[in-house]
Amino acid sequence: MARPISPILSREKIARAAIDLIDSGEELKIQPLAKRLGVSLSSLYHHVDGRDGIIHAMREVLSGDYAFDETKSGAWQDDLRAGVHSLWRLYSDHPRVMIHLLGVTIHEPDTLRLYESLVGGLRRAGLPDEEVLTTLEVLDAFAFGVALDALSPTDIFSPERPGSPLADLARSHPTGQERNRRLYETGLEIILAGIEARLN
Repeated sequence: MARPISPILSREKIARAAIDLIDSGEELKIQPLAKRLGVSLSSLYHHVDGRDGIIHAMREVLSGDYAFDETKSGAWQDDLRAGVHSLWRLYSDHPRVMIHLLGVTIHEPDTLRLYESLVGGLRRAGLPDEEVLTTLEVLDAFAFGVALDALSPTDIFSPERPGSPLADLARSHPTGQERNRRLYETGLEIILAGIEARLN
């Protein structure tokens, strides 16, 4: 009997099925995932090392889907904007998946390259090494937080107290995706301005 042209199961297929499962609002559980793929648990374990292995596989796939091309402009601000934008897109498209990724250490080469490019931008800016990693974590946490904010209800504030300044501001404030994008763009510029202020 002829062997199939492509393998029935792979790390990528497992990862993409897990991403679809979580994006649809389901919990990441190995038995339902194996059932979704139509394979046995032993077949699944042949490709990934338990739950953490599935999470690492998801990160590998997403790192490839949101590949980051480091800019050649020489302007550190543009390099940081490009890198954070890649993180934000990834997190925004899969906020529920990202919550799972927080629990495992990053060792995937494509993911590390993105963070290393951000380190390069911060060093080119002139930030001292003792502040680089913390600033990198601030940028990452910002991108992640804005992505989670996208899950918020349409109306964030609904004050009932008469004369609340929030009520007046909310009436003219954008909602939905437009509000989230403004939050991202304004927040990133505030962080970049803060980095410049520290350098000066």
